[in-house]
Amino acid sequence: MAKRKRSAVVEQPVAPSPPIVPPDVVSIASKMVPPVPVRRTSSRRAQPPPADIDPNPQHNPNVIDAEEALRSSPDAEERELQVAKNASLSKRLGRRVAAEKTPVKKKIKVSDPDSSLSDLSDVEDISAAAATPARFLTQTKQAFQKADDTEIGDPEADGDEAADPEELRRAMSRPPAVNSSYLPLPWKGRLGYACLNTYLRQATPPVFSSRTCRIASILEHRHPLKDPSQPEHSTKNRPDKDQPADIARGQAYVEALGLANARDIPKMLRWNDRYNIKFMRLSSEMFPFASHDVYGYKLAPFASEALAEAGKVAAELGHRLTTHPGQFTQLGSPRNEVITASVRDLEYHCELLDLLKLPVQQDKDAVMILHMGGIFGDKAATIQRFRDNYAKLPQKVKDRLVLENDDVCYSVHDLLPVCEELNIPLVLDYHHNNIVFDADKMREGTLDIMGLYDRIKATWDRKGITQKMHYSEPCAGAVTARQRRKHNARVYSLPPCAPDMDLMIEAKDKEQAVFEVMRNMRLPGHEKINDILPYIRLDENKPWKPPKKKTPKKKKVADVEDEELEEVPQPPSIVPEEEVAMGGPEYRVYWPPGFEEWLRPKKREVKPRDPEKAKTTAEKAAAKRAEKAAWQAAREASAEAGATESSLKDESIATTTLEAEGAPKIEIEKTKSVYDRSKSSKAKPARAPPKKKSVKAAVMTPSTSDHNERDDEDVNMSDLTDTEEVVPAKAPRPNAPSISKRQSSRGTKLKAVNYAEGNDDE
Repeated sequence: MAKRKRSAVVEQPVAPSPPIVPPDVVSIASKMVPPVPVRRTSSRRAQPPPADIDPNPQHNPNVIDAEEALRSSPDAEERELQVAKNASLSKRLGRRVAAEKTPVKKKIKVSDPDSSLSDLSDVEDISAAAATPARFLTQTKQAFQKADDTEIGDPEADGDEAADPEELRRAMSRPPAVNSSYLPLPWKGRLGYACLNTYLRQATPPVFSSRTCRIASILEHRHPLKDPSQPEHSTKNRPDKDQPADIARGQAYVEALGLANARDIPKMLRWNDRYNIKFMRLSSEMFPFASHDVYGYKLAPFASEALAEAGKVAAELGHRLTTHPGQFTQLGSPRNEVITASVRDLEYHCELLDLLKLPVQQDKDAVMILHMGGIFGDKAATIQRFRDNYAKLPQKVKDRLVLENDDVCYSVHDLLPVCEELNIPLVLDYHHNNIVFDADKMREGTLDIMGLYDRIKATWDRKGITQKMHYSEPCAGAVTARQRRKHNARVYSLPPCAPDMDLMIEAKDKEQAVFEVMRNMRLPGHEKINDILPYIRLDENKPWKPPKKKTPKKKKVADVEDEELEEVPQPPSIVPEEEVAMGGPEYRVYWPPGFEEWLRPKKREVKPRDPEKAKTTAEKAAAKRAEKAAWQAAREASAEAGATESSLKDESIATTTLEAEGAPKIEIEKTKSVYDRSKSSKAKPARAPPKKKSVKAAVMTPSTSDHNERDDEDVNMSDLTDTEEVVPAKAPRPNAPSISKRQSSRGTKLKAVNYAEGNDDE
């Protein structure tokens, strides 16, 4: 799934005209499943969106998930920048690895202190980065792998990371971590997750705040529909590109996605409050491309009402809301265009938080977390550029900006003096601190970092902001720094912090990671969290059709009176709108690790058809013609070689000839003409008529004795001749008296008939 990154905003200078969009990005899925009407499932939107679009990604292929919502941490793509930088250096220096039969793959060190973004402009095809930065970085990565035969790892990938032998040796030789045994119990703080709720995302209708799109979709929706009176359809009613484009129409399209995201925030907050989650990070992609240099826009006034409603709910429930701009927002970059784009992005996030209209203290706590960024060859010079650019920021941005230590370049000891000097709060990330730390001043683990707790807390108290920390755990079996960068899908413990801390859990499973630590540590609210039923959700309104009525048979009045009335099947109970997708009365919202598919059944996989069965009539006819031509060619070749006519007609010889000349195997007998088959067929003797089988039957001779005194069952079996061959012959029927009455039932007595002469009167 292609997702937008903010590298286009940071790395691409402002262009006088819209950037070039590659053809494969402009092409949108031609088939879109229309929305299925669902009984009693109404929209939660307070007012219709400005554009007639369907914000449901299950129906609309133009709507995709924002990348910030799917990642556990916004700095997870630092490796992609390293790839682009190394590809640029590889091209400039002309370094190429000679092709060998068994090439040796080398690794790129993530924690390279010389990682820089200043060389990104040297990469080819950077003109397309503004429109599709994800595709641009992917192509650059593939080109670099092909040129230098380098294997790149992804710290957020699902698979295991292969460790470099040298890096593995250094990791195994480091001193063991020294952790504190203190646990902040009883817990009184607020736990939270980032951007996406997995349970609500798979609801019907889906609830999430990270709907986004591609720039190609915005450009396409600048054109009016072919039939403006009808809703948009994936094939029947698409934007007509032959008609003139209107920028306002495309802007309404992207604003509608932002409004759909903002109107789902209250639903997510009420869901979180039901399960004692009172801390949430808002997605940076809530309003797609709002900070873009070409397609950017202001949030007010079109989003003021929706954001104010979300802020009102957060104020009522006492929830904390924060944001985390991406890793491309860097105030220490040596490039002016990067600084300009970073300031524009920070102003967008600040406007988003301002429009929430939160109370005073909650408004102070709504901070924007930022990383220092790359080193650019000189850490001291980069920190000095950050100081200079920070001084130029608007005061409202300064009031919300906080810094976080990362797992690549900057440790807590690097940032703490800067935060104390510039009056910036410092967010401590335990997971990052165990990867990048000053080994001369502390050991790995949570024990030594506790000595800096007072200084870190003072950076928050000076501004009157409630302190927050980040917590996550590495995957099991991770040894090297690159392997340990990957966040575990769940967390199972708490860090040694104050019991009233605001703790952000950064994990892939989002709210399920919060549930995991709540259940393990028996934190407040754990008793409400129950396991979900696989593939069954009882908190949604599903379509229902009454069963077909069977045609009743006509019954007598007496039977109808005595018969009990059958119960008429009733439709399922209606789930109130405010309770849809809330877990139901039994609070079934927890899915075990690795069983996310329990939230929604997998789509049915359609197996590809058999190629032979899928052939059309024309293809089958062409295959027959080719088969006939091959046989004729083989026959002519055999005739030229002096083969006899009989050899041609013999199936085994013909088959051998075809195999010898490489012709396809065919059935010669089927391809012969009727004349050839009749000529070559040998005369077979006429089949003799089948002999008539002799029938051995028992013959009963009439007797002149009186038959009135015996029945059919009293026949003497000794009078029957079993060895006689009797051939029945048609004989004239004797003048015998007719039987007055026939009875075919076995065991009944026949009327006695006298065959004696002269007894006709009798």
